[in-house]
Amino acid sequence: MKKLLAFLLVLGLCGETVSDESIDPEDINVILSVALDASKVLNDPQFFKSKINFSIKVDLVEKSIIQDRIRFFKSKGLKRLSFYLERGKKYIPTIKEIFEKHGIPDEFIFLPIIESHFNIKAKSPAGAAGLWQFMPQTGRMYGLTINKWIDERYDVEKSTTAAALYLKDLYRIFDDWTLALASYNTGEGIIIRKINKYGGLNFWDIDEYLSKETRNYVPNFLASVAVVREILKKERFDYFHSEFDILKVNKPVSLRYIASLIGIPVDRLKAMNPHLKKGVTPPYEGEFNIYLPSGYKETVKTALEKSNLEKYPALTEYTVKRGDTLSKIAKKFGTTISYLKKINDLENTVIVAGSVIKVPSYIYAYPDYYDGIVDLSEDIIYTPKGIIYKVKKGDTLGKIAKKFRVSVSAIKRWNKIKGYIYPNQKIIIYKRVKYRNVGRTTVIKRNILYLKKKVKKRKPTFKYIFYRVKKGDSLLKISKMFGVSVNQLKKWNRLNSNIIKVGQKITIIKRVNDG
Repeated sequence: MKKLLAFLLVLGLCGETVSDESIDPEDINVILSVALDASKVLNDPQFFKSKINFSIKVDLVEKSIIQDRIRFFKSKGLKRLSFYLERGKKYIPTIKEIFEKHGIPDEFIFLPIIESHFNIKAKSPAGAAGLWQFMPQTGRMYGLTINKWIDERYDVEKSTTAAALYLKDLYRIFDDWTLALASYNTGEGIIIRKINKYGGLNFWDIDEYLSKETRNYVPNFLASVAVVREILKKERFDYFHSEFDILKVNKPVSLRYIASLIGIPVDRLKAMNPHLKKGVTPPYEGEFNIYLPSGYKETVKTALEKSNLEKYPALTEYTVKRGDTLSKIAKKFGTTISYLKKINDLENTVIVAGSVIKVPSYIYAYPDYYDGIVDLSEDIIYTPKGIIYKVKKGDTLGKIAKKFRVSVSAIKRWNKIKGYIYPNQKIIIYKRVKYRNVGRTTVIKRNILYLKKKVKKRKPTFKYIFYRVKKGDSLLKISKMFGVSVNQLKKWNRLNSNIIKVGQKITIIKRVNDG
């Protein structure tokens, strides 16, 4: 391992500059695949007995793929891996504490290396975000709030708790950590279908049937653990002391005000709190985290206890009732018709029962909370029963249906719509949703027993090989290559003739004991 690390560090000098925001899985794949092939730690059976039993056989990794990545690795180097680890050290103590609380093996502390490169602000093109790369729907399902004020996928403590709960659920479904890992990457539904179709007891039985990304995910994770644990062991890394404090607040407060209390630049606080989209905690009930430099927590807590709350103008929503007029609503909320028209972008005084309009309100918050009027309305609200969407100017049923991937006829049926839709109308989308994005969020208890029963684990009897036809190939040539008959190839692939095309996928089915 010492020789390997020295070799990697030398090559690392040739590495390119790393962008803070970029996520390129190929950068890390090379490093980790080399480590997987060479690591003495990984080949030591005692390694797997430490806190987790993977039952991995390293010789199952294809050497040709490793060699290809070695060539690519020489142009990149270990400098990137060291950079990712250095960036993650500040979060590791918090992750370790949370994972121990939920019974997640220590090795999983390092999963962000291949998920986000330990970049707290990481966001993938597909929309996954944070250290643990949660998609919005999965994040909400595991208790994370995501709306115009806050995105807790970027909250280290709360997102790590969500990751622990998710990993625990995946393990309960499969009773195997390698399958749980693969599911974390590609989704449990895909893994269940592959096991049921091809047979399998663990990841290695089905890896050939998975996408390239998922196929590499588990060995990359094992490699990262092997290398990183050795590095941290040499450094005698302190797993128990965080570099930051977490202050929990339940009244709206701005980072600007907190910065003024402790005399540090507000930009520094904003960098530590990327989950607060507007630099303030949300203006509604709930407990939210504020990350502070280590040692400042008690100072801020005491200062807030002595601070008086101030009144701020706000806008909230009002559902128009039958018989309502703008005049009546204006009088009810102590405002004018012209102001209601202005804040709702109304061209005239016509309003429709069932529509939602903004009306003046107020909130209480700590000093220096917000410039201007606090808008408490939400265009999209996720509830346990479905999605509530507020129609905007220019919306059509077709656009809304496409946005939420439902049919126009379904929207009409759910909302009893017979004619047109209008701005500020609330549309209910009865799509299967088990999370919400405003107010106090909760973790949705999943039906693990049902999912577990869907997994039909069995020892594989056949091995499915997927071969891409190359120039000069024929069915006869392919049959000889894999030791099967032409008739078998035609049967397996439902071919009516011997004609095949370059790039065509040919399936070969062999008994496992055929070698």
